[in-house]
Amino acid sequence: MSREFAFLFGIHNHQPVGNFGWVFDQAADDCYIPFLKVMRSHPSVKFSAHYSGPLLEYFADERPEAWDLLGEMITRGQMELLGGGFYEPILSIIPDEDRRGQVEMMSGYLEKHFGRKPRGLWLTERVWEPSLASNLARSGIEYTLLDENHFHSSHLPDLRGIYITEDQGFPLRLLAIDQKLRYLIPFRELEEIGAYFAEIRRSGGWAVLGDDGEKFGVWPGTKAWVYEKGWLVRFLRFIEDNRIPTMTFGEAVSSGAPAARIYPPPASYEEMTEWVLEPEDESRFRRLKSSIPEAEARGFLRAGSFLDFFRKYPESRRLRDRMLGISRAVRSHGLPAAVSELYRGQGNDPYWHGVFGGLYLPHLREAAWEHLLKAEAMCPAPSGWTAGDWDLDGRDEYAWRNGSLGVWVEQENGGVLAELDSFRLYRNLSDVLARRRESYHLIAGSEPMDESGEGRSIHEIAKVLPPGTERLIVPDRGPLRSAVVRFHDPKTDPAAIASGEAEGRGDIAGGLGPAEIKGERLVFRQSGRVTLTKEFIPLDRKFRVEIDIRNDGNERMHFITAVEWNLYQLPEEMEARGSLVSLCRGAFLLAGPSDAALRIHPLLTLSQSEKGFDTIHQGFRLVWFREVELGRGERTGFVFEAGESDAF
Repeated sequence: MSREFAFLFGIHNHQPVGNFGWVFDQAADDCYIPFLKVMRSHPSVKFSAHYSGPLLEYFADERPEAWDLLGEMITRGQMELLGGGFYEPILSIIPDEDRRGQVEMMSGYLEKHFGRKPRGLWLTERVWEPSLASNLARSGIEYTLLDENHFHSSHLPDLRGIYITEDQGFPLRLLAIDQKLRYLIPFRELEEIGAYFAEIRRSGGWAVLGDDGEKFGVWPGTKAWVYEKGWLVRFLRFIEDNRIPTMTFGEAVSSGAPAARIYPPPASYEEMTEWVLEPEDESRFRRLKSSIPEAEARGFLRAGSFLDFFRKYPESRRLRDRMLGISRAVRSHGLPAAVSELYRGQGNDPYWHGVFGGLYLPHLREAAWEHLLKAEAMCPAPSGWTAGDWDLDGRDEYAWRNGSLGVWVEQENGGVLAELDSFRLYRNLSDVLARRRESYHLIAGSEPMDESGEGRSIHEIAKVLPPGTERLIVPDRGPLRSAVVRFHDPKTDPAAIASGEAEGRGDIAGGLGPAEIKGERLVFRQSGRVTLTKEFIPLDRKFRVEIDIRNDGNERMHFITAVEWNLYQLPEEMEARGSLVSLCRGAFLLAGPSDAALRIHPLLTLSQSEKGFDTIHQGFRLVWFREVELGRGERTGFVFEAGESDAF
């Protein structure tokens, strides 16, 4: 299908729920408002833009100048606003009803405030599942954009037009984002961009760009490059001087019939599908990809699926599993007031990790948990302990909740506390992230990062591991839980126990029997060289963990018993006074046994970001330990209580 050459210029702008206010302010000052001002000065250049719900709410409340610029350019027909999920969820990982609810919330908001209901949708992180076609079409969406990576799997000779897909007979039009343009704009000089435009013109297609608006001022070095050195103004003048036609995406979709019907498989942009792999798998995939001609690799070689993030990161999987459960509870109880909180808790950022912090940023995880717990608090609490395989691992979890606390216990390691919720604070105190190997720990470049913003995208920048960070990339033993009992040899260094470096003795506890619910008590028992009994006991506004260790054998035993708690706390939020630990600036307390020694170890991770590497405080490991000698029939024990401070 022959079509006239045109440049379809689209940007996506987003700040997540829970991000710091100064980040919103700086991004507006350095990027969002300067971009809109420059675009307003070039009214002949049409473009499409997407602003996520949190950002639109910020503009409305804090930055009326940005709000007015949007309205002005929409009114004169220069700008088209795209819809999306209001709080920027990955649509494919939330329930169908929430998919439609989030999309229709955004469409209604744009129609109310700007007078136009969006025809197109910005698909968060371009994470595509075929079932989305019917979800979006039923919500009034006519088209969306996918990366060209999606289209290569459909083996199309031409990616520079309109295609159509369907699900259950509901149609959705598709446009392909040009990957090379994503790397060229705004990082390369106009001569290189112009040469690529000429190549596209000769092929008879459109130049389609849809990418993060933050690359026009927020990404490292881009503020100086795009505005102070004038790249954006020069680029727009280049378009004007060369009479390059521009269209909004909606105008392009209305310009003709689709070239063909296609069925793209589940996918995202190329980098995302590689980030989801384990480090060794990613290295193997890159080697395989480099050994195959690019044209063949693109059509037949794919890496991972977004859903694999829930396999890779247990913390992300738990957040998503809890979100799904809370969504079901909100719907089953018919609670419209809780829907907004639920939607805020579905924002995509803390559910995955790539070149941006995402899951590694505790303030984003904290915000997601806060809103999910607010939604859950509106649902009636079940009576007593409830059991269910909510994480679909084939084993029951156990949950207990009232209006004050929520406790979630898993069967691993003799029964461990997987989640401790304060409904007074709307805080999951167990929201900690384990250290793990990441591919960028293995393949970091040896060159210092170029801060100029010229020539290279974030995805092309080599990053150097900071000196002295070797210990931060040593993996933890698995997800970090609390009320975990470990046994060590008597001469083990307590500091090594607290840091997690000490190897425990696996020959003591033995196998785990079935959990028992005895009234209000949840009881676990392990029988080995000792009998380990652990009881979780809900009270009113606090709960107790009782741990009993008894030597039922004939040999006298000598060992260190350590009980480990891993909690999300900032340094300024926590204070230890003997065996009593004040949390959340005194609003919550954890009391351990006074006759056991307490060691506290900060939990730190090393992750990549736009600017290089960040050492991030994830919380603290608190370990109470005691050296004991037990003869036959002798025992030792630990008792912990946790809850609101005024409940003690």
